[in-house]
Amino acid sequence: MPVRSVLLVISLLGLILTSIFLSRRSTHKIQEESVSIYKDRLVPTAILVNLMSTIYGKRMLLETRLLAIEKPDSGLVGSNLDQFNRRADSLLTEFGRTRLTTKEADHLQLFKRQLNRYDRLEAEVATKFTSLPKARQVELTRTASTAFSQIIQTLNELSSLQLTVGEELLERSRGQTNDVYILTALQIGLVLFVGLSLYWHRF
Repeated sequence: MPVRSVLLVISLLGLILTSIFLSRRSTHKIQEESVSIYKDRLVPTAILVNLMSTIYGKRMLLETRLLAIEKPDSGLVGSNLDQFNRRADSLLTEFGRTRLTTKEADHLQLFKRQLNRYDRLEAEVATKFTSLPKARQVELTRTASTAFSQIIQTLNELSSLQLTVGEELLERSRGQTNDVYILTALQIGLVLFVGLSLYWHRF
């Protein structure tokens, strides 16, 4: 076999090995993106759903306290609210351990501040509402309602951010999958070319 042909075959084999290496690297990235979509997108989304449920549970408990004809024991209401608050704190801690973008982290801090403010208003409603002057009751109810709307809005924005980043991860995974397809087709083409070259020089 001429030296030129040997060099050609060696070059083609080098290209095949390089494409195999690139394929493996792309496959590894796809695996990392898949794990990230689960751990840092799907799991946090489930946490946000549970957190939303917990916040609404607190709100319903508070409304029961305000609307009930026979007012429930304030100590019992406070105990139930405390359980909801511990649940919310646990979910927030779990959510904070996931990988967050800068914007998500900012929204999380905003949500924590809003929730702390709402919790203080909530505690005042639960323990002192019936003993307050009518004007203060109206003011407190309006302020608590506004604070509740704000934390729900921030939660919805966090959920939207989760969806947006998840879509970006999926798009990157699709691009990497296409790269693998292209590299695989290139490998097959190079193998066929090497095989035909060897056959042609043999005969």
